[in-house]
Amino acid sequence: MKPGYLLATLVAIVVIVVIVACEQTPTEPVQSADACPTADDEGSITIVPGLTATIIAHGYGRAAVKHDYADVHTTLWLYDEEAPGGRGTEIWTSGGEQPFQFQLGRGQVIKGWDLGVPCMRIGETRELIIDPVLGYGAAGKPPVPPNARLLFNIELVGLETP
Repeated sequence: MKPGYLLATLVAIVVIVVIVACEQTPTEPVQSADACPTADDEGSITIVPGLTATIIAHGYGRAAVKHDYADVHTTLWLYDEEAPGGRGTEIWTSGGEQPFQFQLGRGQVIKGWDLGVPCMRIGETRELIIDPVLGYGAAGKPPVPPNARLLFNIELVGLETP
């Protein structure tokens, strides 16, 4: 193999790897507050297919972005379109006492949270309706059954930059 051909091949591979690494897919957490979608007249936002957010209460300050530490109060229900407000069986709540903390975009929580919490502001409350593919999937996570659609009520109570 000629040295010039090998060098050209290596350069082409490096360029492709850099381009692929730099692309941001729609299932990546928001990295800039400028990229935050706006809500419709009812306060609903379709973040990605399978993830809808409804703003219940507006917050203040800067928007949460990838790598921030988010402190939240939350309640999880199994989504049931027949139940009032879609709230089926309640699975878990933080009780509004000790916030649950996680770092956005690090895979510490289900994908629906990594995508649904960015752009929230301190004091904001959202309801997230999360399809199984962005939740616990086909395996579930007891007591969440397999292929469950989820409804989370999330209040952002704290935000820290790493």
